[in-house]
Amino acid sequence: MTGVGGDGRVDALVIGAGISGLVAATDLAARGHRVLVVEHDHQAGGLMAGMRRRGFHFDVGCQSFEDMGIVFPLLDAYGLSDLATFRRARYRLAMPGLDVDVESIPQVRAAFQRAFPDSAAAFGRVFDLHARTSELIRALFVPERIPHVVDGGGASLARWVLGALGGSSPAALVRRVRDLRTWMLEDFERWYARELPPSSARDLLSRCGYTGMNVFVASAFWHLWADDYWYPEGGLQAFFERWVARLEARGVRFMFKRTVTALEVRGGRVEAAVTHHGERLAADEVVYTGDPRQALRLVGRERFPPARAARLERTRHSDALVSVYLGLDLAPEALRERLRTAHVFYFPDPGCRTALDADAGAHRKAFLEVTAHGLFDPTLAPPGKTAVVLQAFTRHDWQDGWGTGLTGDTAREERGTPRPPAYRALKRRVADDLLATFERLVPGASSRVEFLDVGAPPSTVRFTRNAFGGSCGFALDWRNFPFALPLGNAATPLANLHAAGHFTVWPGAVPTAALSGKIAARRADARLRARRPRPRPVAPAPGGAAEDLAAEPGRGAA
Repeated sequence: MTGVGGDGRVDALVIGAGISGLVAATDLAARGHRVLVVEHDHQAGGLMAGMRRRGFHFDVGCQSFEDMGIVFPLLDAYGLSDLATFRRARYRLAMPGLDVDVESIPQVRAAFQRAFPDSAAAFGRVFDLHARTSELIRALFVPERIPHVVDGGGASLARWVLGALGGSSPAALVRRVRDLRTWMLEDFERWYARELPPSSARDLLSRCGYTGMNVFVASAFWHLWADDYWYPEGGLQAFFERWVARLEARGVRFMFKRTVTALEVRGGRVEAAVTHHGERLAADEVVYTGDPRQALRLVGRERFPPARAARLERTRHSDALVSVYLGLDLAPEALRERLRTAHVFYFPDPGCRTALDADAGAHRKAFLEVTAHGLFDPTLAPPGKTAVVLQAFTRHDWQDGWGTGLTGDTAREERGTPRPPAYRALKRRVADDLLATFERLVPGASSRVEFLDVGAPPSTVRFTRNAFGGSCGFALDWRNFPFALPLGNAATPLANLHAAGHFTVWPGAVPTAALSGKIAARRADARLRARRPRPRPVAPAPGGAAEDLAAEPGRGAA
């Protein structure tokens, strides 16, 4: 069998086919190893996966992604840059008193100052910090500087992080140190409330975002919205399907609809993984990309140092999302007149907030992210129609686990998720609430709905096995992160089990998750080479020519 030894054993088993698992499998295969990937869902992609329903394409989790000097260089290095053409994903902010397409930080600063002249000076100071955040990101997130991105290049992690302290003068150094304290140790909600005088804009900026995220994350989003969000033509799922096909052509084997329920451990190392079908998958090295709460169960809590196990168990997961998938009988040109950009953050009134309270009507007060890549890509819907995704923050424990009665803790509850009538009815009620909000932005939208479905946190648990339906690893607060370092947290109590995925890096975003896959793969490769001094020769990967990452309007070739 291709990619599997005669005894059924593989060199490396990768558990999970999200972006971290695919990067790990790609790296290991490129180094000549026999690789098997097992995935709980029926397809690759994880939280970046998508689906087609009645000809409409919907991204079920991430609606676009940031590169951060990581994703595109990795694709280039692995000969995968030809899998898709990536287009910039533009953002719009619509709130009471302000409606602006985000093109640059200075442009948005000026828009806020014009809209709220009484707070102009304060908004100037706030966006000055956002501009300094953008400068720092541009300086640090260069492929050749980021550890692990470029083979043989990049600084050590400590030297890379210390690059944040660089400055052209003592005064600049003092300001950078002060900024670092603000970025990493302050909560964005309290910071906005302190820096801005009372206004509806201050209330919205300080209330709406991932719960507890620090100022660095909140500030970095402005850089990303202006400069660094991308989307593949044809949709994310088509991109992942081409990636899987390329890896299969290179000898990697995939097994979908397989949940790893146990690890056979002997002498401090994994001998094999066992699936819910009872299959025994033997491997020399294992890369695990899933939720650490499940890792505690699979490895055995008793094998972890008690303090580490306790911290992993109490660390907060990031917020979950509820997503409404709409297939509209509305031509892209007509919808473009209303939305203008592929992404719209819509705050219909000053009382909007992240919907995380116990109120049964919480989602009527939520702000929406409205996504419609079909405005610019006609392949994502039938002719003359458009696919739209509405998303709002929520929690798995809202309304008794969204009517399921479950906690969403995958370490303690069974693989299946009950879908009782109460759960279906609640999802439909929330969909109606969010659709009513959307109709304030696009009047008459509800009369043009041809298809409607809802993904709630229990859906995320069901398809990804992420506890509580978390959308980006652990909560985006550095003080909440359970590891001492932002990168390289691949070690586990078992010598040949290497952790990857958005829970092992901070912040848990697409680029850092992708990089974690390479970090784990390199650890596994080093162990394999130590046992096999003369590895098999590696054939050159097809494609992979380097390109200008800032090229507009896109990069890559379809």
